[in-house]
Amino acid sequence: GMTLVAVLLNGLVSVVGIAGGYFFNVLLQGGTPGAYLASFSALAQLPDLWIGEIKAAIFGLLAGVIAAYKGLHPKGGPKGVGEAVNQSVVITFLVLFFVNLILTLVYLQIIPAKGT
Repeated sequence: GMTLVAVLLNGLVSVVGIAGGYFFNVLLQGGTPGAYLASFSALAQLPDLWIGEIKAAIFGLLAGVIAAYKGLHPKGGPKGVGEAVNQSVVITFLVLFFVNLILTLVYLQIIPAKGT
């Protein structure tokens, strides 16, 4: 469930981010739509979207597994439940940080950055 939600939420954030950047550039900064699209296509590529979705799926899976494990194995009564939540958040943050680092390094080796 967390994997699906993470992928869908990431897709929504990507669309809103691109649309928000377009409207900010065109409406507030007075840029032209063609210039925005040209600069966007000069720097972004379709594999960037794919790796974002893949990362979201992996992050959702890892966060779900860590939270479920910690939530199903609390120790020490009600206080232990609070500690399990805290541990879940900290462990998930650290794991996702390092997984993101590794996935990004592998991705940039396979698909070089565009526009550099």
